[in-house]
Amino acid sequence: MAVDRSIPDSRSIWRRLAWLGAFGIAMGLLEAICVIYLRRLLPMDAELTTLPQEHGRIEIIREACTIVMLVCVAWLTGINGRSRVACFFYTFGIWDILYYVGLWWLAGWPDSLLTWDCLFLIPKPWYGPVLAPVLISLYFVFGCCWLHAREIRGRPVRLSAGAIIVQGLTAVVWYWSFVKDTEWIAEHKYEGVSYSWLLLFAGVAIGVLGLWWAGRAPRERCADASPA
Repeated sequence: MAVDRSIPDSRSIWRRLAWLGAFGIAMGLLEAICVIYLRRLLPMDAELTTLPQEHGRIEIIREACTIVMLVCVAWLTGINGRSRVACFFYTFGIWDILYYVGLWWLAGWPDSLLTWDCLFLIPKPWYGPVLAPVLISLYFVFGCCWLHAREIRGRPVRLSAGAIIVQGLTAVVWYWSFVKDTEWIAEHKYEGVSYSWLLLFAGVAIGVLGLWWAGRAPRERCADASPA
């Protein structure tokens, strides 16, 4: 019986994801350790809203290097363009979750999932409660596992221009939820600020609907192409 070489081997894919997950866990914990040392070595305000200007460049370089590392390992692990994109977000999600697990385990911070944090500095500071990026990271992990499961079943998700635009809109909504209060926080810290959970879950809804739509497209084309 002939074997369809176009369908990836399931054991190989899940094995790759397991090793990728191990990398994400180790990288997240390592990132947490680096941040703990940075917070002890560099003067910061008690609410962790800003770094002194002379140290901001160091943090931006560290964050950029982290993204480059995630891109490189995703490129080496994926078997095609869409799986490489999925591998990046899968590893990013695990890394981000384990980063906060590492901070809580090794430094006793954050006190709760609703504790605010400066999440990212590129291109401007992002702020929000810790729970928000954790939920987004879970979306990345489960969404990318779903994409790989489709690859295994021989029904890959088509990354059409429309699908990319929808996921891009999701990213824009999430980005705005984190940066809309940046100027206020820089001046007044977290006093009087509330995170927009509506924007977060609107982004989740848009993203999930986009994945559902992208997953339906190949099946509809196959049905149209099949003989009557």
